[in-house]
Amino acid sequence: MNSSPRVLVIDESSDTETVLKAVLEPRGTSVGRSRNQRQASLSVRSSQPEVVVIDLDGESDSQFADSMWHAAPRVLIGTHRPAVANQRERFLEKPFQYPELVRVIQELLDGQDAA
Repeated sequence: MNSSPRVLVIDESSDTETVLKAVLEPRGTSVGRSRNQRQASLSVRSSQPEVVVIDLDGESDSQFADSMWHAAPRVLIGTHRPAVANQRERFLEKPFQYPELVRVIQELLDGQDAA
């Protein structure tokens, strides 16, 4: 990978972004956050993140989630598992532990490097 990998967090709360920045940025992975998917679509048009973390409980349009981030692996976080998942998606049920989230993101990033 030529540039540093990017992780996009789509969550109304900044807690997940704060933790991921503290853990991943020293490892060379940049972390950004948008409050919702519509805001994210406007700010990230020019560069697709390598991994997208989406808090499903804060999002009302799951079809938008399916179409917008189809190119990047996604970590979906919520209280209810989505009906359809593919191999490029991971689901973490709330409440989740941050070390588990970091491990899943790192696995997805490592998979990107191997591809």
